[in-house]
Amino acid sequence: MRVMWAARASAGRVRPLEPRCEVRAHVAGGWVCGASARADQNTLYASFRGVPYATQPLGQLRFKGPICPQHDVIYGNLVEPSGISEACIHANIHVPMYALPGSAARVLQDSPESLESGLPVMVFIHGGGFAAGSGDRDLHGPEYLMRRGVIVITFNYRLNVMGFLSLNTSRVPGNNGLRDMVTLLRWVRSNIKSFGGDPEQVTIAGHSAGAASAHLLTLSPAAKGLFKRAILMSGTAIPSFYTTSPIYANFVTNMFLQNVGINSTDPEEIHRRLVTMNIQQMMNANRIVQDQIGVTAFLPVVETPFSGVTTILDEDPQVLLSRGVGKDIPLLIGYTSAECEFFRPNFEKIDIVSQIKQNPLMLLPINKIYSLPPKIGLEYAKNIEKRYFNGETTMSKYIKYCTDVYYEFPALEISSRRPAFLDAAPVFLYKFSYQPDYSVLKEGKGLMYKGACHGEDLTFILKPNSDKSLQDLYTPLSRDSLMKDWMTWMIHLFVYCDDPTCTQFQQEAWPATNTPRVHYQHINNPGIYRYTGLTDEQQGKLQFFESVFGVRT
Repeated sequence: MRVMWAARASAGRVRPLEPRCEVRAHVAGGWVCGASARADQNTLYASFRGVPYATQPLGQLRFKGPICPQHDVIYGNLVEPSGISEACIHANIHVPMYALPGSAARVLQDSPESLESGLPVMVFIHGGGFAAGSGDRDLHGPEYLMRRGVIVITFNYRLNVMGFLSLNTSRVPGNNGLRDMVTLLRWVRSNIKSFGGDPEQVTIAGHSAGAASAHLLTLSPAAKGLFKRAILMSGTAIPSFYTTSPIYANFVTNMFLQNVGINSTDPEEIHRRLVTMNIQQMMNANRIVQDQIGVTAFLPVVETPFSGVTTILDEDPQVLLSRGVGKDIPLLIGYTSAECEFFRPNFEKIDIVSQIKQNPLMLLPINKIYSLPPKIGLEYAKNIEKRYFNGETTMSKYIKYCTDVYYEFPALEISSRRPAFLDAAPVFLYKFSYQPDYSVLKEGKGLMYKGACHGEDLTFILKPNSDKSLQDLYTPLSRDSLMKDWMTWMIHLFVYCDDPTCTQFQQEAWPATNTPRVHYQHINNPGIYRYTGLTDEQQGKLQFFESVFGVRT
């Protein structure tokens, strides 16, 4: 059931207008109505959907700090069709019913004193290349985690040109999508007690671009103190599949302005025309730019500080990481064995193999394309070609390279870097290679591959409700059901005690990475711990990409 704001001011106080709400919670600004629902193992929970967490960014607020407008070339049939609106700054809060203040289930709870401080909270940031996706339950349903005693919050943030256009001015500094995330986290801190949550036990989690965003927030002074730990699934703050380069941001901005017919160089004139422009005209231009550049076009950027503007990202993430910024945040990092199989249809559509043959610079991570002189860039590209292709550029080889450079290397690098800092919080790393008996992603995108692709691990933590077959296929003792139980238990333990195992026996099976020599949990069978060190091939890969990215300089 869609959430309704049910509040009005009367005689200096706020009171509910909807007495027939199934469930309700009082937040700053009024009452919100929600619905009761049943989750995994018949767990009763309260679902508050579409709760505004900031003023909607319309008109003159279009680029101010606070499903958003998007051109989706990523998820396709995996998501259910929905309308698009600029009034998209909404959150969805899902609470085990026994934890909701005032609910009959809480009154009947055997040990209500255990709920006095509230349940831990997981705020999930959806992926989509900063260009697509939403916090809706079609891909990111809370049902699997409700029986684990975790409050789950998903939300929308501004995407594409609305979320990441940078004019390098105080009016449009860039990073509005990240600014929305900080606004949401502040809202959570102020209001989560009304839903039975503990504001001191907030975990941010994300997948892909959402994981990169979560990691960037650990580096941002604007987000300090708003969360305690982070879960990074297939994405980190190391710019691999994206870049924070102001040079790139300026390039994309100019391309976009040309496509909407703005030739002025006056920032005030540009801003005036953008905030009054028809949204469809903007999205058409956004689509052109996105199609020309690739899946990711408008991206996070290192900002110029302006008076009166909260700076989200004030320096290159790699510089911040090298200084140990964010080292106090416990991290759970994961990646999958065949990440880029998910993108095979996109690569085939643009004929990436032919493009690489014509322009070897396309092998470089995007942040290097815009930071290296072409001559030096070509040398890097030649080294990559020699290591991965050896004179034969094929789609399968590119898929392997893509997985390594964009996902495995950043995960390994963050894990190897953290132990170098004194008093650093723990890092836990996993590689997910479990091949499901029924893959939502294979079915939804018509894919065939071995191992686990981009997002496969996430499907065992948040329920992809767009696939109606899961209810029948996940029988209690099936392998897939057991994997779902294990993955959600791992998340439960991490958000409760900063450790995905907690008990002494299991800690021996998965200790934190505490030396530069990386170890990780290899997840390929339900409930079976395989804590292993890097192979010689992985160690060589780590050293190779350190030289490409320049992360140790």
